[in-house]
Amino acid sequence: MSAQEEFDYGGWFDDVSNFEGTVDRTGQDEVTVTVGAGGDLIFDPPAIHVDPGTTVIWEWDQGYHNVAERESGERYTSELASESGTTFEVTFESDGISKYICEPHQSQGMKGAVAVGSGEGAPEVTVGGMNVGGGGEGSGEGSEGGSGEGGEGGEGGEGDGDEPATQVSNDVLALYGVAAVIAFLSPFGLVVLMYRNLKREEQV
Repeated sequence: MSAQEEFDYGGWFDDVSNFEGTVDRTGQDEVTVTVGAGGDLIFDPPAIHVDPGTTVIWEWDQGYHNVAERESGERYTSELASESGTTFEVTFESDGISKYICEPHQSQGMKGAVAVGSGEGAPEVTVGGMNVGGGGEGSGEGSEGGSGEGGEGGEGGEGDGDEPATQVSNDVLALYGVAAVIAFLSPFGLVVLMYRNLKREEQV
């Protein structure tokens, strides 16, 4: 089908401000639709035509939105998100039309549709993952990695730091003990020697 040939959406786009027809995205393995483009309550483009097996990636621009299938089913619903760069993926496996909305802004006409192949019926779908904040996932991993490294360093510090400290304190205690014994025995030994000398003198 050409981009100019329209599908029957049954009045779905009557209140959608940026709908100007179905945009041809056939021949691509992945297609991107912008969520909240320019801060407006729209999906851009709102209607696309793709081949069976194509993965549609919704990417957040601005605003607090989600992507939720309606009328053709309720088989996919993303989380609500506002972080720019957030993505949500659905692969459309067979012919049909899948209509979707942004739940908070449906009444303002924030709606879209994916026409797959012939557009007859409702397409089979495979729901993919959602990555909040685009680079946020990488940042999260970096943060977790940093925490992990910090934790390992901390544990290492405890292991390496506490043992030497314990050894030092034990050595000090041992030295004090030896010093105390010497200090105690020295005067006592001196007295004993003096006593023995006196006894010898008396015997002589």
